[in-house]
Amino acid sequence: MGESRNIQVYGYRRVFRIERRLFRFERWRIPYPHGVPLRGIGYFLLLEVVVVLLSRLPLTGMVIGLATPGVAFLALPVIGAFLLLQVRIDGRPPHHVLASVLGWILRPRSLAGLDPCPAAGDQVVPVDEIAIAYDCREPFAVAGRIQGPASITFRYPSAVRIEGAPPWVRDPRKRTQRARRFRVQRRGSTPMLRGKVLRIPRGKEVVVE
Repeated sequence: MGESRNIQVYGYRRVFRIERRLFRFERWRIPYPHGVPLRGIGYFLLLEVVVVLLSRLPLTGMVIGLATPGVAFLALPVIGAFLLLQVRIDGRPPHHVLASVLGWILRPRSLAGLDPCPAAGDQVVPVDEIAIAYDCREPFAVAGRIQGPASITFRYPSAVRIEGAPPWVRDPRKRTQRARRFRVQRRGSTPMLRGKVLRIPRGKEVVVE
């Protein structure tokens, strides 16, 4: 009775996916009993291109020039391809890992609704007009600050207090024009039949509490 050997399986692809191997060219059989994986041929061609490119550079070209052409352009790619065939990173071949790393580097870091968006602090094109609405979790607009020019529609009872207007100006319209800030406070939760529109001039600010 032979000893049973446990095989570590990283996924079902490893079981059902058969690796393609090359055993012969026409009638010439490759002198390797298990055949050459097509992945290894791809590694060899890629390393061959890398060696050719490095040989054209000043420093690396001098180092590669010290070896014979057979060693530089044949032995090194063959040895590199053989080593890459033996390497497994988390159960995956090196070219899969390289593709994952490149995809991670090129992937956008900031997402909004799974769509790419500018990162925090980036400068974007100014928006001339934008609509802001609350999310209906409460019967009032969300607290915040709004810079003019803008128009705000209040559909629930609220009180507006003018700040920054000179105290000697009594006319409500003139006080509104000379005000620097409008502070809005809620006054009830029953919606009005018709909403009130508050238009904010440029340079003015509305504080919703």
